[in-house]
Amino acid sequence: MPGVISFTKKWHSEPYDFISPTRPELSAAGKNMIITGGGTGIGLAIATAFAKAGAASVAIVGRREDKLKSGAAAISAAAAAAARGTTVFYQTADLSALEPTKAAFQAIADRVDGKIDVLVANAGRLPTPGPMAGYDAGTLVRGVTDALLTLFNSFKAFQPLAGPDPILLHTSSCMANTAPTPGLGGYSVAKAAALKLANFIAAENPGVQVVNVQPGWVATESNGYHKEAPDAADLPGHFFVWLASPEAKFLKGKFVWVNWDAQELVEKADEIMNSTLLNWVVDGAPM
Repeated sequence: MPGVISFTKKWHSEPYDFISPTRPELSAAGKNMIITGGGTGIGLAIATAFAKAGAASVAIVGRREDKLKSGAAAISAAAAAAARGTTVFYQTADLSALEPTKAAFQAIADRVDGKIDVLVANAGRLPTPGPMAGYDAGTLVRGVTDALLTLFNSFKAFQPLAGPDPILLHTSSCMANTAPTPGLGGYSVAKAAALKLANFIAAENPGVQVVNVQPGWVATESNGYHKEAPDAADLPGHFFVWLASPEAKFLKGKFVWVNWDAQELVEKADEIMNSTLLNWVVDGAPM
């Protein structure tokens, strides 16, 4: 991306061997996954990658049944092509409301073995762009509210159903913690609020592996299929599989970009774990 300094020497826009879901070390065998917003775009790519990694089950959750139905069919086809026996299904839910979210997650748990191992909190909307001076207050508040509630309710529903080593992967955005981009205040504020919420979830639930992720710049329905978007959807798809593996345990509570080279991150594991690297901190001050 123009103007971005990479944390690793290598920068990726396409998937690569080290994060391939077919790597035996990244196997998701025996694990049950929920991906919110998994019917399209990045969420669909993540769900598909977990199926290719041999997850026991992959469930996608969202508002639009037509998108979920077609997404589930695509995931099932990919699992079959990879000779995986992954069970794939979907549940509709308005994630901004707690009770429907809890009902959807419980229905998923009832269909598997009663526990969910990995939650990918990926659902979200892109608030209307525009400068703050002329921005509509209701639009701003709705954007923040949607971002907070979809994550908050998903975590609340996941918590009582979580397996013994639960993982929460939160699709965030670099806009939450980089210098302001004029015109994208509504989106950035919403993502920053959700990132802070995820940090509190991590701090108050030390048994949960929480990782916040900048998923790349991928052409999706939500951004109008940006022609200039350089990243393949399979890049975040595969990177999330790696994040859910034992190799990425050292990233607990951190913020990472899918474009960074995973093997280089592993080489920096001790430094990352034992410092404020990749934390959301005040730059230049020992906070």
